[in-house]
Amino acid sequence: MKITRKYTLGIIGLGHMGTAIARGAVRKEYIERYKIAVYDHSEHAKNDCRIEGFDNLSSLKELVENSHIVLLAVRPQQVEEVLDEIKDYDIHTLLSIVTGVSIQHLQSRLNNAPIIRSMPNTPLQINEGATALCKSENCKADDYDFVFQLFATMGVTKTVKEEQMEDIVAVHGSTPAYIYYFVQCILEDAKKRGIDEDVARSLLVQTVIGSGKLLQKYADKPLDDFIDEVCSEGGTTIEAVKQFKKDNLETIVHDANEKCIARAKQLGK
Repeated sequence: MKITRKYTLGIIGLGHMGTAIARGAVRKEYIERYKIAVYDHSEHAKNDCRIEGFDNLSSLKELVENSHIVLLAVRPQQVEEVLDEIKDYDIHTLLSIVTGVSIQHLQSRLNNAPIIRSMPNTPLQINEGATALCKSENCKADDYDFVFQLFATMGVTKTVKEEQMEDIVAVHGSTPAYIYYFVQCILEDAKKRGIDEDVARSLLVQTVIGSGKLLQKYADKPLDDFIDEVCSEGGTTIEAVKQFKKDNLETIVHDANEKCIARAKQLGK
């Protein structure tokens, strides 16, 4: 991809995800530090920019019109205010990670600028992220490929249809919190049984890591087979799984996802 502007990546909002993307890009030497600019007046952003060597600009216009890819990484509640401010600027390509905001809406506010929508997750911080992407019809293939590979340096990246972007939040966007909560529940139960918290957490975290690596290594293997390998007939684990099924864990997950997806769609309105 031929970069024609001063900055390769200009970031509006240096929160958790904006920071993770910026740091991942330079950690993998995909983008050089001096090619990243930030617009965020918070003290933590100013401090991070000093530490990381990113340019922290005082003008949104300067950032937008000097950046090849503009990353919109603000909260959904801040989107309209930012769009109002940048709508008349010369945007080369906008990359949005804001949940629920459609390509159509972004283009209607930004003079049909090329748009890439992204749904990353927080494990990007350690290059173990998962990211879903889609693009507008007028987005150049080279620009999309550049963004696709940017996220690919930090984990797994997949292209999806835009109409699936709200639903897919419940596949990988929000699910780190589900996993952390499940881990928390098991850990709290272990503590109630008198098990040392540090011992339980170490064993539990490694179990989550190991189980994930097995799923990754044998990607074509049916999930039921993994379950059956642990659930010996007449053994202990099968009793726990039977209880999960009796309590309709699948329905609980479905209902939770419905709430999550409904909120994503609400934010988009």
